[in-house]
Parts: sequence; structure tokens; C-alpha cells
Amino acid sequence: MQNRIIQERRESFLREILSEALGNLQDSRLNNLQVTRVECSKGKYDAKVFIEKGDLSLQEQEQIIRAFKKAKSIIGEYIVNVSGWHTAPKLSLRFDRELEMQNRLDKIFMQINDTTNNK
Repeated sequence: MQNRIIQERRESFLREILSEALGNLQDSRLNNLQVTRVECSKGKYDAKVFIEKGDLSLQEQEQIIRAFKKAKSIIGEYIVNVSGWHTAPKLSLRFDRELEMQNRLDKIFMQINDTTNNK
């Protein structure tokens, strides 16, 4: 239980730092991204960074991934400087589809509700 709390605090802290780091970059493709969550490995060596997919096209997503890869070293330095950690975790970028899936579920439930109310 204690380990899970520490893990969640670490992920939350890293999410804040990453949002700041991305916002400070000069690349407009990256500085407007919204970090929705971060999943760290137990030793904080690896971190999956989830960003809001929104209505980004596949081409825009690919451009963002390329720009993120180029900026990894700058982001890593920022993490080390702000956090005081000896090293930054190895970052991998993912597009979060949870909001999209939640909206789909909401529409389905509304349709079910409408159908049952009309009977």
C-alpha cells in the first residue's frame, strides 16, 4: 500500500514537471500538449507519458512524436534540475484515448436511456 502511494506521488510530480517542461519549449507542436497521466516503472527508470489525443490527425501525431524524440534530452535535463534526481527516466510518448472512449460510452448510454424512455 505504502509503495503504491509513493508511486502515485512520483507519477503526479513527474506529470507536473513534464507539463512545465513542454510548456517551456520553443516548439509549438509540443508546448501546447496536455499531459493527462504518467506511468513510471517501479525504479523510475522508465516513464510512459500520456498526452491528450484530441482531434489530432495521424500525420500530426507522427510530427509530435518526432519532435518529442528530438526534445527528450532537453526535457530530461529539466526533470533532473527541477526534481533533484540523479537521472531522468527514459520517456516514451503515448496518445491517451481514455477521453475518446469515455465520450463513446456516454453516447451509448444516452442512446440506451433514450430507447428505454421511449418505450
